[in-house]
This record gives sequence, C-alpha cells and structure tokens, in this order.
Amino acid sequence: MARHRTVLLLTLLATVAAACASVPPAVLPTDPAGPALRVMTFNLLGAQGDDAVYSEHAGWAARVDQLQPDVLVVQEAQSEDVTALLSRTRTAYRLAAYELWWCDAKNNPEGVAVLVRGDVTSTGGGGTNVGGSCQDPTMSRVLVWADVAFAGQSYRVYGTHLTAGGGAAALSRARQIDLVRARIATDDPGAGRRWLLAGDLNFVPGSGDYRRMLEGSDGPGPMVDTFAARSPGANDPAVCPQYASDDTTAQPFLLANPATVRACGYTAGWAKDDNLLQCEVLSLCTSWEVRRDTSVRNRIDMVLAPADGPLEVVRTFVPSRADADWAAPGAEWFRLADHLPYVVDLAPAAPTS
Repeated sequence: MARHRTVLLLTLLATVAAACASVPPAVLPTDPAGPALRVMTFNLLGAQGDDAVYSEHAGWAARVDQLQPDVLVVQEAQSEDVTALLSRTRTAYRLAAYELWWCDAKNNPEGVAVLVRGDVTSTGGGGTNVGGSCQDPTMSRVLVWADVAFAGQSYRVYGTHLTAGGGAAALSRARQIDLVRARIATDDPGAGRRWLLAGDLNFVPGSGDYRRMLEGSDGPGPMVDTFAARSPGANDPAVCPQYASDDTTAQPFLLANPATVRACGYTAGWAKDDNLLQCEVLSLCTSWEVRRDTSVRNRIDMVLAPADGPLEVVRTFVPSRADADWAAPGAEWFRLADHLPYVVDLAPAAPTS
C-alpha cells in the first residue's frame, strides 16, 4: 500500500512539474523584408523571480526566445535574474552592460542590464548612476548602454529606469530626464544621432515629463516615441487615456477590448505583490490571480529614437490577452512581472530626395 502511495505521489509530482514546465511559445515573425534591429525593453519585477513552485526565470527565457530581440534592456534585474537570462535562453546572449542602482537598500539590489544576441556584433558597453543623491528631489537612477553594429553602422542603445511617483519624486524624474538628455548629447558630439533610449520611463504620453524628454530644447535634440510612430493615437490622451488604479469602469472596458489595449501600447498598471514569503519565497503571489483577471492600463515602457535619425520604425509589438499563447504554460504573461515588454523593429531610413 505504501508503495502504491509513493508511486501515486511521484506521478502527481511529475504531473505538476510538467504543468509548470516552460513551453517555448512560437517565434514571433518579423515584418521587414530587409534587415531590422529589434530592441526589447522589459521591467522584470526581479525581486519576485525564483525557481520555486513557478519559475519566472524559465518564463522570461521562454519569452525572450520567442521575441528574439537583438538588444534586450531589462530593469529591476537582480544578479541571478541576469544570470538566468544568459543561461536559460536557447538563443545565445551575452551581457553588454549591467549597473546596480546604488540607492537600492535591499540585500540583493536591482539594476538595469543590456543583453545582446550572440550573432549581433557588440563593440562595448558601460553604465553609471546619473545624479549624486539618494533622496528626492535629486534621486539618482541607472543609465547603461551598449554599442552594437547594424547595417554597417555603430549604434548605441541606452537603458534606464526613471523614478516613479509625484511630488518630490516627480522632481527627481524631471532632473533625471535632463541628465539623461545631457549625457546622450555629450556622447554624440558630432550629432550622428545613432542612438536609442529604452526603458521604464515612468511617465505617460501627453504628460509634462513626456514632452520634457521628447521636446527638450537642450541636449540631443527632439526624440521620437517609436510606438507612437506606428500608432499615432497612442500619444493622444483623448484616444488612449492612462487609467488610474481606482477607475472601476476601466477594467471591464479593457478586458472586453484587448485590441484597444494593444493599439494603445499599454504595458503597465498590473498589481504588484510585495509579500516576501508568499511571493518571493514560495512563488505563490496573489497578484498573479489579480493580473489574470485585470489588464494593464498605462504606457510607461518605451523606446525613443532621435527625430529624423538614421533609423525608422517598421514594426512594434506589445503582447495582449488577444494573443493565442497569452497563457502559454510556464510562460504566462500575467505571471512574469507587473509589466509587459515592448518590442520595436528598426531599419535604415530611406534616403530623402
């Protein structure tokens, strides 16, 4: 009898393990007929990543293998998260830059990393913390970069994660925007404009900070919001509102209209579970269930490019629950983070007459 119970238990455990195993989703096809540089930015909510009951590490790797970015910028990434992405993806990636946020008081601090696909030539990278304070309104944040070769030219991809919130935190974010713009201008003295800026920017389209970053009179000149370049209504608050967390009418509308969610490029706004034991140790986050029954409701994850620069946007992609593999076993989008990734394909701009 005991033997039968043991066999039954082992069978049950094997079934559970199979259900939790990461099943690689289908590779996302590219639209451009010619060469394209694919950049992906993703806030991982790294403090929740582990290999307990559910493995976020395996889920992230499966999705990266699906989306196949040439350059991957991740935020809120702890050291084991970066290691997991490098070791678990079937696609070869190498670490071009990783900088910890020096104001992070956790024992295992988070940072921003740039990974480059193995078949893409990378000529270097680096990172720093812009600003010198750990107190609002002059809080510093991470800025990293990687230099990659594409279509016979060298391009620099920056990654950052700006401060969230209002009040003194908003003053910090405004200062960070100015410092990032100044750094890009310093790195591009010849105004070659062969750069991109990706990350969780923590401002929404139409806001003052959105205009400050895109339209600042100093620094590297005006920038283009790559998602809005393909979906013009996405930067119009009247067309794509940024919904508040207490908007009780928003969720039913967003759940019923996943095509609108994708057209507006919403990447964030899901619940975040900060329960150390339940979420980060046991992988039993209650917010997973909340996310499964809710929708992202704002757009703060972006890739920006110089206006009239040498690259043009040919394709953009944000997952939505309209996708057939939304709940792919082991790589369910709602279990991976409190954000969705944003992916953009860029190609050399056509010459102007």
